[in-house]
Amino acid sequence: MLGDLMKVLDPKNSFVTADSGNTRDQTSTVYEAQIPRGFLGWGNVSTLGFSLAGAVAAKLAYPNRQCVHVTGDAGVCYMMGNFEAVARYGIGITTLHINNGGYSGYGPGFWGAGHDPYTWKVSDHGNACMANMAKAVGFHSEDVDKPSEIVPALKRALDENARGRPAFVEFLCSHHPVHGGWVRSA
Repeated sequence: MLGDLMKVLDPKNSFVTADSGNTRDQTSTVYEAQIPRGFLGWGNVSTLGFSLAGAVAAKLAYPNRQCVHVTGDAGVCYMMGNFEAVARYGIGITTLHINNGGYSGYGPGFWGAGHDPYTWKVSDHGNACMANMAKAVGFHSEDVDKPSEIVPALKRALDENARGRPAFVEFLCSHHPVHGGWVRSA
């Protein structure tokens, strides 16, 4: 998804950031910014959900830029209450949700004593479709579950952003990340 994002974005007129955690780990090691203030990277000190505020701030500071933030299962849950304001004010940003159905970094015990339930049992896409939540508050939203759908979905999201409508693209992917080689833009 990140390789395709780099193919679709205008590298001289875009901004990308990611939440802390696994999405930060993956995005910061792959995404190549081409301009100053084109990527906001964190150490391991930001809070989950902060990428939404980062993308909104970038869009307000640079209204003509394509502004995208990458988040995961937990990050979306931290920012849900703020999606309505983004839609109400017509802030054309794109949220990319890497939905691996399991809060990738959290194992048994996250929910307390007894190590039950595993997080994937309560966060699977079948239990909670975050794209539907975003659509309900006014976002353009869609689910993507095939690699061939990534580029068209990203283009549709950015087209909606250009019209002042926020977009939410939920990528349904492997429960465990697959780490490949270096990703290069075209």
